[in-house]
Amino acid sequence: MENANAALEPQHTQLTLLQSASSYYYYDPYEKRTVEVPLNNLDAFISLLKCVMGTGILAMPLAIRYSGVVAGVLLSLLLMMLLTYCIHLLISGMTECCRRIQVPQVSMPQAVQIAYQSGPRCVHCFANVAGFLTSCVLVIGQFGLCCVYIVFVAKNFKEIGDYYCRDFNERYYVVGVCVLQLPFFLIRKLKYLVPLNLISNCFLYLGFLCIMYYLVRGLPNPQQRELIKPPADWIMFFGIAAFSLTAVGSMLVVEANMAHPQSYLGIFGVLNLAVFFILFSNILFGIMGYWRYGEQVEASITLNVPQNEISSK
Repeated sequence: MENANAALEPQHTQLTLLQSASSYYYYDPYEKRTVEVPLNNLDAFISLLKCVMGTGILAMPLAIRYSGVVAGVLLSLLLMMLLTYCIHLLISGMTECCRRIQVPQVSMPQAVQIAYQSGPRCVHCFANVAGFLTSCVLVIGQFGLCCVYIVFVAKNFKEIGDYYCRDFNERYYVVGVCVLQLPFFLIRKLKYLVPLNLISNCFLYLGFLCIMYYLVRGLPNPQQRELIKPPADWIMFFGIAAFSLTAVGSMLVVEANMAHPQSYLGIFGVLNLAVFFILFSNILFGIMGYWRYGEQVEASITLNVPQNEISSK
């Protein structure tokens, strides 16, 4: 037995040396990454809430109307789990691309290009095209979302202006909103936007509380609301819920600016915690809106609340 142990000792020593050598040459992009003004975990959480939570939540009651209460909850969970899993895969894949070419950080189009170049020879020629198409998809998607938000804010300003002042064309309000946003576009560091994001989140949830005040008044019998709608109507639910819950580009930007990006993923990572909070808010708001107004719920729940009270304005 002693001879056997003595024979195994050199092998154990060699294996340990081999493991230490491989770990020495193992490239960790997170260790090499440097961010000029990084975000801590709380900053990342606040930024994620601001990036994902927005006007889409006001349409969640309409989404629940198309799916039913029980089906809406289950489909929302399924959609958010699928989205979160895809984000995990995407970030893990981008990190692996960084590790293979030994660079600290790559963008999503660059990661797609590297993936094609690392794949079979038959797809190498599509690397540049795939990277370009990825950039186009991101730009078009973000441009469309920004247009929706600008028009939504302009419409709300127009309602206030029409009530207290004279009736102006909606295009003037769109131009005014764009001009007001220009100073914020000049802030290039996400860290400097965190205080503004925090203030915005506070006002956002304050507005939700004001709307919730009208939703809890005069709630009808829950049995009057359908639990499961026909599956043919679920496609409308997926369209509305996907708009309300997804912000892939913003999620990647937050991770890229973190001081400790290792904390972004994981079971209790920043992403999962933010997703849970966002999903809970959307489901609660959607159920309460559908419970209160039923089949009469509008595309935005703000159109259902009384327009002649101060708190609703």
